[in-house]
Amino acid sequence: MFLANFSEGSYIFLSLICIVISVVAAYFLLKAVLRERIKYKDEKAVLLEGVLPKAELSNSISGFIQKATLETTFSLIYIDLDKFTDIINAFGEKESERALGKIAENINKVLPKRVQMARMRGDEFLIFMRSEYDRIQCLELAKKLSEVVRMPVKIYSDTFINVTASIGVCFFPKHGNTLKQLLNSLKIAVYIIKKKGGNDIMLYSESIDEKEIENLEYYYQIKNAMKSKEFLLYYQPIINYRTGTMYGAEALLRWNHPDHGVLPPNQFMNIMEQTGDIYWVGLWGMENLIKQFYDMRDDFPDNDFRLSLNLSPKQLIIDSLVMDLQKILRKYKLNAENITLEIVEFAIFEKYDEIMGNIKKLKELGFKIAIDGFGLDFSTMSKLEKMPIDIIKLDRSFLKDNEQSYMTEKFASMLVDFSKTNNKRIIAEGVENEEMLEKIDKFGIDIVQGYYFAYPMSKEDLKGFIRNETWKAKPLKQSKNIDKKS
Repeated sequence: MFLANFSEGSYIFLSLICIVISVVAAYFLLKAVLRERIKYKDEKAVLLEGVLPKAELSNSISGFIQKATLETTFSLIYIDLDKFTDIINAFGEKESERALGKIAENINKVLPKRVQMARMRGDEFLIFMRSEYDRIQCLELAKKLSEVVRMPVKIYSDTFINVTASIGVCFFPKHGNTLKQLLNSLKIAVYIIKKKGGNDIMLYSESIDEKEIENLEYYYQIKNAMKSKEFLLYYQPIINYRTGTMYGAEALLRWNHPDHGVLPPNQFMNIMEQTGDIYWVGLWGMENLIKQFYDMRDDFPDNDFRLSLNLSPKQLIIDSLVMDLQKILRKYKLNAENITLEIVEFAIFEKYDEIMGNIKKLKELGFKIAIDGFGLDFSTMSKLEKMPIDIIKLDRSFLKDNEQSYMTEKFASMLVDFSKTNNKRIIAEGVENEEMLEKIDKFGIDIVQGYYFAYPMSKEDLKGFIRNETWKAKPLKQSKNIDKKS
């Protein structure tokens, strides 16, 4: 009945609408298919020559396990290049990927027949040796791979890089009955090598304690965080409470964890120290600090303040540290005297000479050097004159109530006299309340840092802190000697 009311023209019009809808739907379907094909091609393009996709090798190993008998064995080798993030920072993604291709090519040349390799992630590779190869042959190949990875790789016409690798080895079924279990065994072995400095081979052992296994998960989370840019810098203001001005701010590393929120360094820094990732943090931190410096200078052109960054002894023993920091300074065209590098009292550490040598070179570049956490130790006073430092940061132990208050005041007085005579500055850390500030006032120290004035904060909050001069809301001591250095 409804169709009977339609004229011939209306029927044709409706038919045309249906055809148009069908054509449009077909167009979008074809576009989606083409998009997937392009995506697939792009994914194939990033694969290194002779290296399988992760999924393909994973399926191959899982299929092999499904068909396994009680007599079936095979071996897996996991290669994790050491500190390859530093190569990326120095030469960029494109050149680093090219270098990775050359490394993979060198590895491929020494792989026996029917041995497969896949790129698991970034700078990590998995090698699958089937049953025809025994355990001794696997370990011999692992040694050969370690040698091959260390071969110099050309980046530019006259520039070569040298890379090492942490290599884990495991056997089926001794170290796992599934691919997931085997990969976990390999990653634990690699993690332990990284803790020891990398550049080694380790066969997984069931005797590895539970603590290492717990840390492993954090280690890979940290690696992901570095790639996902989850790390950030917080800033704790440093105040000259006599003049009522902001002296500067110390940059402090934080991890914006996707599940646990913003984490302080005591929850991850130890693992980064052990695995060598701490060096990446230093270079990354310097770049971000410089960007923040320029940002702050644009917003507050009349403010003369300094930003500081911590360097650990493990960073200070690396030969390329000075050259790498110099490259960053040149990249951003910044004078090093705008940045203070904070170091802990390093006399107790190994490689003292190497650390001292790097500190001297950093000072020659123009960096201000601060010794951090300077404690109550009369024996260290004699060392101060020999140290190439500009700033002494007093440990919070000076502010604690104890039976040696007389000795504390005596030592502080000597330190203040020393700083004035030798043109050094003193900053008191850990000032948490007005009583502590009064102690500092008695010592004759002007510049302080601590929760009394401000907790560590984001760069946006730091701008608000400066703009509103928030520190002035606290009671400040006034002095006639506001021009004196301390």
